Amino acid sequence: MFEFGLTFPTVLKFFVIFARLASIMVVSPFFGERGIPIQVKLGLAAMLAVVMTPLIPVDESLLESVTLWGLAIPLIQSILAGLLIGFVPLLLFAGIQLGGEIAGFQMGFAIVSVMDPLSQARTSIIAQFNYILAILVFITINGHLYLMEGILKSFQIMPLLGSAFPASVGEMLISFSSEMFVIGLKIAAPVLVAILLTNVGLGILARMLPQMNIFMVGFPVQIGIGLITLGMSVPTFVYVFEKMFYATFHDWQMLIKAF
Repeated sequence: MFEFGLTFPTVLKFFVIFARLASIMVVSPFFGERGIPIQVKLGLAAMLAVVMTPLIPVDESLLESVTLWGLAIPLIQSILAGLLIGFVPLLLFAGIQLGGEIAGFQMGFAIVSVMDPLSQARTSIIAQFNYILAILVFITINGHLYLMEGILKSFQIMPLLGSAFPASVGEMLISFSSEMFVIGLKIAAPVLVAILLTNVGLGILARMLPQMNIFMVGFPVQIGIGLITLGMSVPTFVYVFEKMFYATFHDWQMLIKAF
């Protein structure tokens, strides 16, 4: 018997819950931002684990027979389950950034990039703008609360010990990953259409005025049309992102139920 009335199975239960929560906090969007210190993420995971430990039912007789070496397998299973849970919402924001990369490339910003604090890689300015806008909309629609709700449901549905990883989970992850490219095309569609029409108009103008240097005129025109279209499509971006978020949240719940 430990102090404060803590038993050995309760302590093991806390560490298994903490392992899953910590892995989710590292991968999931908003909570997994690289700008947030790792101490804050682990502290939040530990605080949530303290709250959830008495609420999550588990057969303590199974924990009583677990040794310190035998605890490694449940911990690894919890970490893998947490990584999978946090990976699906991350695909939505990856699709948003992909759409920004496509739009920026078409506008002529292919060589203009900044350091992305999330992936620690250089990314297009338009992709970074889309990502920041998506985070703001995500907070506005209480997406972080939806994430916390999904995390709590994962403990209610997925067993704390002996989590299975059926083949259907892998198939669903592949399907969700393919949706990332669809999301990117949806986000970049307004700019792609505007740049396509601009190029058609510039092509017609080049045929009508062969003496004009179309390349010197085309680059600033493409950038200007792209920025105007990007600004005008912000309300549409908010609407589309909200719809895609709820669809992703539904797919996320389906993935959790598949375990």
